[in-house]
Parts: sequence; structure tokens; C-alpha cells
Amino acid sequence: MTDRYKRELNCLEKVYATALAYDVSSVAQMIGRIGQSPLLAVGSGGSYSTACFAADLHERRTGALSRAATPLDVIASRHPRGATLCFSASGRNRDIGIAFQISAQAESGPVGALVLSNDTPIHALQRRYSYADVAGGAHSDFKDGFLAVASMLASAILLTRAYNIVYGECEMLPRSLSAFAESAIGRSSFDFVADEALDVMRRGNLSLLYSPTMKAAAVDMESRFVEAALGSIHAADYRNFGHGRHHWIAKRGDETGIVAMVGERDEVLATRTLKLIPPEVPTWRIDVTGAPGDQSIAALIIGLHLSEAAGRVAKIDPGKPGVPLFGRKLYGLGPGALKRKTSDTNWQAAIRRKAPEALHNPSHVAAWKSAHSAAVGRWMAANVKGIVFDFDGTLCDGRNRYEPLTDDIASALRGLLERDIRIGVATGRGPSAGDALRSCLPEKSWPNVVMGYYNGAVLTSLTDQRDPLVDEIEAPELLHSLRTHPVLSSCEFRANAVQIALRLSAQLNTGEAMSAIDAVLGEHGFSARVTASSHSIDLQLSAASKCAVVDQLQTEIGGDGEVMRIGDKGVWPGNDSDLLDSPYGLSVDEASRHVTHCWALAPAGVKGVQATLYYLRSLQFSDCGARLVIKPGDRGDVYAT
Repeated sequence: MTDRYKRELNCLEKVYATALAYDVSSVAQMIGRIGQSPLLAVGSGGSYSTACFAADLHERRTGALSRAATPLDVIASRHPRGATLCFSASGRNRDIGIAFQISAQAESGPVGALVLSNDTPIHALQRRYSYADVAGGAHSDFKDGFLAVASMLASAILLTRAYNIVYGECEMLPRSLSAFAESAIGRSSFDFVADEALDVMRRGNLSLLYSPTMKAAAVDMESRFVEAALGSIHAADYRNFGHGRHHWIAKRGDETGIVAMVGERDEVLATRTLKLIPPEVPTWRIDVTGAPGDQSIAALIIGLHLSEAAGRVAKIDPGKPGVPLFGRKLYGLGPGALKRKTSDTNWQAAIRRKAPEALHNPSHVAAWKSAHSAAVGRWMAANVKGIVFDFDGTLCDGRNRYEPLTDDIASALRGLLERDIRIGVATGRGPSAGDALRSCLPEKSWPNVVMGYYNGAVLTSLTDQRDPLVDEIEAPELLHSLRTHPVLSSCEFRANAVQIALRLSAQLNTGEAMSAIDAVLGEHGFSARVTASSHSIDLQLSAASKCAVVDQLQTEIGGDGEVMRIGDKGVWPGNDSDLLDSPYGLSVDEASRHVTHCWALAPAGVKGVQATLYYLRSLQFSDCGARLVIKPGDRGDVYAT
């Protein structure tokens, strides 16, 4: 037996310290975008353990249902609404790549990946589906051998730190692995585990009992025992063990040992359970204290050392067990899930955006497919002379909303103006949107750009560089009640004479905020139009609509051309629902149920700013205007930002 695995365990102190000091800002931003969505955490092989850890962590911190899944689960699923996070230390796992692509194309919610490498195939997929996220990054201390050791511990720490940033710190992780061991198990190191558990491991079978906080560790140990052929293992929590699994002990106790990992909350239950085990069955117990997340990480580390003990008994190095030829061939098979025509994927995506359940009802598919074809044909016959854009989520990605517009968007807007296509922008923002446009458009074109600030409440030209609203809100009592409401107190507020805007914290979802706002409005007897985007809510204190920008543009171009409208939130209470409620409304994200209005026609997995670019690059210009040509086989990578 070689000592490669032992060398990996000896590096855990360094891995812990590196993960504790690593910049997790990109991971935290990705977690923040997931919000309180249900989560599908996807892993394969060793990364499945990380997926289990992530699912438990997300559910514990957000209260949203979460589960771990394999790539084959993703392929076979109906993609329920929720977020998807994929895990691959190398970023080169083919199965994970396919799961990431399928999830991105399904557009069921935010999609992301934690990858501990740079410039990988998953990064390439993110560029193809730019609404998705890839976070993490490479470090030499995170490199693995045959089994995931460093990457698993690093991923668990990075995720824990990211959730602490987004949802508030529960308890900070101790500054070193030895300090962590002291706080979790009352010892200065985890190194004793392999020696103390050796007698239990000498039995032919291992029965692993664990507390719920240690489920990911149980999954990981099963993976190590099987992948490195260390021995036979079956795992159960303490109550599941009591429902029939004890029969194994009764009939094969002479060839079975028990390892009990005990969380603080289950100390009494575990003690009573173990007292009932026949005395001839060897048992090794370890108690873990601390916050639930700390217990989860400690259990993962304990499992790594228990696997070392099993390797000693089996005379197999878990870090280098050897891979047979047929095993390499099995790994290379791949799931073969993407043998689908791009054209079919695209029209299905367009219908899914309209009516997610329709594709599972054959009687509805034909009707929606016909409506989709009619929408494509309508755009082919259109004569577009003006375009009104939403701003955030359409021209500006929410991930960099405070940065200048991208070169691709700026170039596309300049191209429209050069071809005499009039432009309007209808935004919930104030003059910051105008500042962003003036910084990338030539001054001579500013008179041809209509600005509708504060969701159309203020209509002006891009040439107007004044703050269009200086009046303070006329309902200070209402604003005070909103700010002090327990549900809304974590929000950022901006208020003026026509609008109150709330920027939601990661802990608050839109539905909860809307309900609280409705209660405050009712208490004050106040009537206001309330609309929402991904992370903000606007209260319109005056009669206003983004459609005012469309009306202004239509007046300027006359009646012999159409005004295209492009936005991202086309479903009420989305702040583009009125704007896109037209045969000439196009969504880059949420599409309404209307059969002829507000279609989202970009290729599958193309959303947001990337979809805006797709529409603009699909325009065919003539002397009298432009028409939109949607090609069935278009792919997302051509329109990556």
C-alpha cells in the first residue's frame, strides 16, 4: 500500500487555511442570485458529496426545499421551477457539463456551477449561456488525487463562507483546522480517527449511523468505500436504523462493525440506540458539537480519516487504488443526452417560457406550436422603425448594473441609430440610465433617443442631462411605514414625487415583499401601481406607464412602421408586463400567457442581455425599416456577450 492518500490527509490543514482566506465574492454573488429558490445540487462521483453538502446547507439557511441529484437525474427530470448548481472541481466532467447545458436550456431558474479550475469546458458553456454563473477558481492546494479530498473540503468551506456573506454569519469558522477540531470534537486534530476506528474497520461490513447534519459525510463515505473498493458499507440515521436495518446486526453481527457519528442534538437518541446494540458488535463513536454547518464539515473530515482506516485494513491506498480498463471505458460512455435537433429545442423553449406545463400535454403542444410559428411569421412581415428597451435585465445585466454598458450592446445601439431606427428606453431608474447611454452613444444621436424615467413617469430626451425629479415624496408617512415594516426593514429605499423603489435583500423574496407592501398601502388607504423585477419593487405614486415611451416613439415615426418593445419581465407583476403586452412585444426572460403577445423567441438558454443581442443581430434592414428573422436552428454561442 502506498501512502498517497495519507499525504493528501496531511495537507488538509493547508487546504483549510487556503479555503478560509480565498476570495469567495464570486461564489457569494452566485448564491445571492439563487436567493430563496428551491435548489437542485448536481454532482457526479466525488462531487456528488459536495452536492449533498450544498443541498443541506441551502435548505438549512434559506428554508427552501433542496436535493442532491446526479446528471442522469437532471436529464430525466421535468425541470421543476428552481435553481440548479453543478459541482465539478476540474470543470471537465462530461456528465456535469451536459447537466449544466440541459439546465441552462431549460431556464427553470438560476443556473450556476462551482468549479475549482480556470478556463474549463464549463466556463465555455457559461459563455454560451451567459445568464448562468460559474464561480470559484483554481488554487494548487485544491488539487485532488484519485478521490476528491482537497476539493471537497475546500468546496464545503467556500460554500459555507458564501452563505454566511449572503444570509448573515451564523458562526465564523475557526482560524485553523486544529482550532476547528478543538471546537468540534474537543481534540487538537482529526488524525486519531483512523487509529481509534481500526478495530471496527477490521470487520467485513461497516454500519454507519449518523445525525442528519452529517448526511453528506455518510454519502461521501459510501462513495469512497465503493470507488476505492475499501469494503462494504451501509448507512442510516438513528431512527431509520431502527426501522428494520437492525436485522442486519441480528443476523450478521459477527462480521459487522458500527461507526456512530453523533451530532449535538442527537446525543440522547444516539446513546439510547447504541446501548441496545449487542455487546459483541464492536462500536466506535465520535461526538461533534457546534453549529449545524460546522458539524457537517467536521463529519466530512472524520469520514476522510475513517476511509484511511478502511484502506489500511483492505491494503488499498484510497488515493491510488488503480483503474481497470473496463472502468475507463465506463467513465467515457457519457449519458448521451443531447442528441436533439436544435430547432426542436428552440421551439420547445419558446413554448416552455409561455406555458411550462404545455409540453407535457400533447393536446396543447400543437396549438402552442402553431401560435409560435405565427409569432415568428409576424416578425418576418413587420416593418420596425423604432425600438423601446427596458434597461436593467435587458440592456444591462443585473450582475454589473453599476458598470458601463457592454461594448456589444453599445455597438448594437449605435448601429440602430445609424440606420435611422429610433430608440426609446423605458426604465424604473432615474437619470443614471441616461448617463450610461450618453457615455456610449455619439452626442449627435441623443435627440433621437426618448427616455422614460421612473417607469414612464418622466418623459424626456437623452439630451436632457438634468435630474428630472427633484421633488421629495408627498407621502412621508407611507414611506416611514414601509421602511419600518418588519418584513421590509432590510430593503434599500429610493423615493421621490412619483415613485418609491425598494431593492430587496437576499433574505426576502418578491412574494413576501409584495404582500407586506399591500398591507401597508391598505393601512394608509393608498392606491399605487406595484410592479416588480428580479430584486426590486416599484410603487408608482402617479399614473404612469412604460407604454408612454412607445406612444412617443410611434408619434415620431408615424403610422407606417411598428415599434418593437424589448423587456425582461413580461408577466404581472413584472414591470414590463404593460410594455410587452403587444404583438410587437418581445421578452428576453419572462413571457406572458397571451397567445400572440410577449413571446420570448431567443434560442434555448439565451436570456437577458444575450437575448437582446440576439434580437438585434437578427434584424434585417431595408430602406424603409427592419424585420426580425428568427432562424429555427440558431444557437446561443453565436450571440454570447
